[in-house]
Amino acid sequence: MKFGFQSLALLVCLASCNTKKTDHMAESSKNTSGFEFESQIEYADCFTIVHHGGYKQVIVFDVWNKDTLSNNILIPDGTVSPTDLPYHDYIIPVPVSSVAPLSGTHLGFIDLLDELDTIKGATNGERLYNKKLQKKYQNGELAELGTAMATNLEVILDVNPDIVMKTGFEDIRNNDERILDSGIPIAYNIEWMETKMLGRAEWIKFVGAFFCKEQEADSVFRAIEDRYLAVTNLVRNIENRPTVLSGSNSKGTWFMPGGRSYIAQLIEDAGGAYHYKNESSQGSIPLSFEIVLENLVDADIWIGPRVSSLPELLLMDERYKLFKAYKTGQVYNIDNRVTETGGNDYWESGVARPDLMLKDIISIFHPDLLPDHQLHFYRRLTNEPYIKSPH
Repeated sequence: MKFGFQSLALLVCLASCNTKKTDHMAESSKNTSGFEFESQIEYADCFTIVHHGGYKQVIVFDVWNKDTLSNNILIPDGTVSPTDLPYHDYIIPVPVSSVAPLSGTHLGFIDLLDELDTIKGATNGERLYNKKLQKKYQNGELAELGTAMATNLEVILDVNPDIVMKTGFEDIRNNDERILDSGIPIAYNIEWMETKMLGRAEWIKFVGAFFCKEQEADSVFRAIEDRYLAVTNLVRNIENRPTVLSGSNSKGTWFMPGGRSYIAQLIEDAGGAYHYKNESSQGSIPLSFEIVLENLVDADIWIGPRVSSLPELLLMDERYKLFKAYKTGQVYNIDNRVTETGGNDYWESGVARPDLMLKDIISIFHPDLLPDHQLHFYRRLTNEPYIKSPH
């Protein structure tokens, strides 16, 4: 039972039942084939899809308060809502034909499902990486919705999407009161709280349910899963595991991935050794520079400092030169696929393609195992300024 409260998700009474005004009896030309397909959720712990006769419940768990973050009812478009429904937030006719995703991390899933044309707006539109979405934004076909943390409600209301897809975090509903009151359904996505890389990728099934593409989503996921597990097998019995440092110091605090975070799992799956692997946090651990230096000064590999070159790293803090990974040039950032305006594919397709991310990390940790692999998301830092390639 996920989090020990999955049954609670079916019983808890949320404050009100807000339904978007839709004529369910109207003639519908949308394709609802595949609505009855039932995929199994195997890796993700933060959501589930419950199938009933004639409708589905898509439940996202409030992992911070051991409750339910959202509980939406999906019905085939053009049908009458069933009676005696369980407690829910919205009744959403599916497949949806328009969506406003408020985070770039949702775009990779929508792209893999071939539903980019349903996207009607974007946050930080100038930083889109996907070429098709870039072009739509430049042509004025995508509304600018503000930023992920400060969305423009007036624009969202003007776009009037079938759903808003938004990253959830603790107490997020308190921040979204105006959107919730508008009647536009919100599909909260908290893939970032998953502890496994394949758990994050499995959220494609969550996204697919809103497009009546649960079966297609399952098929795409299975292919990604097969590739991920096949590469993991390369390092399953490896003994020489390089020690790994992650992130960087920011305003006096070094936020290190928690021992139950997906980054810690990625390091483990790639055959690395992580100092904080037994720590229980799913998010980040706030540490002082001095503690990190004491524990990881001799780490073999450093991944994820947000700089473009080794000299830039020292401009941030001269003490970085004390780390072994800096001295040996084994420092890698996630900016190998970045546009001139700052769009980064790591934050778009990276979530949906853990198989590619894993191959990157294995080739960094154990280059002899994947000698022909070209880094996809990661890039080794050098002394030279990084010149972004035109995308």
